[in-house]
Amino acid sequence: MLFLVFYFILFAVLLFQGTHVAGEVKTPLGTLPEEVGQNPVASARWGILLITVGFLGAILGLLGYRSPGLAAMRPGFMIFGIAVLVLYGLWVLFLGRKAEFMGKPAAIDDHGHH
Repeated sequence: MLFLVFYFILFAVLLFQGTHVAGEVKTPLGTLPEEVGQNPVASARWGILLITVGFLGAILGLLGYRSPGLAAMRPGFMIFGIAVLVLYGLWVLFLGRKAEFMGKPAAIDDHGHH
């Protein structure tokens, strides 16, 4: 029973995170500086993937109450959901946001005193 609590929490997180990522492309929340941008196409694709996996996991979990065959698929699908969440986290940390410096470069000091 405790497994089902974590199962549904995982897929709710995937669903909510997917809607956040997909929605931030159209209406940014402004939580990041302008210099830190994201690729809108990749963010939209990640959002769609997270929404799809979250929705399918929730449906599989609910239908597992009616069918023992679907209930047996829950642990494997939970591992898949965790893997998708880990891959998304790695994308956010290392690839998703790039800093682009749009200002003027600092003046070079040519005094040469060292």
